[in-house]
Amino acid sequence: MASRRTQVPYRMHRSPRERQARSQAVQRLAEQAMLRGSLVQMQRTCGKKGCHCQKGEKHPALCLSIRWGNQRKMIYIPRALEETVRRWVETGRQVDGLLDAISQECLETLLAKKKETLARKRKEQPP
Repeated sequence: MASRRTQVPYRMHRSPRERQARSQAVQRLAEQAMLRGSLVQMQRTCGKKGCHCQKGEKHPALCLSIRWGNQRKMIYIPRALEETVRRWVETGRQVDGLLDAISQECLETLLAKKKETLARKRKEQPP
């Protein structure tokens, strides 16, 4: 069984930016609800005869566009839940941004290690 040291680098081996991004992501995930999606303002008709929406002045409706499995879904959000859903979507965006930052840091580490590995290989090869 591999030791923890070989599986995951210790925190001190990570850059300060990566450590901070990881810490913030974990904190947000632990403390706040989140949704990965977008809020879309739609215009709809209600179907009631004689309503102004039948004549072209449609009702505003807020929908959450979200991926559900392999499909995109539009979920109507009642006014009473609008602020809650807005906060959850914003938390999702923040976490996505933090994950992008972590990924970028890891990519930079990978490219540096790749460069070191290729340089070491060139030194070991006979001329």
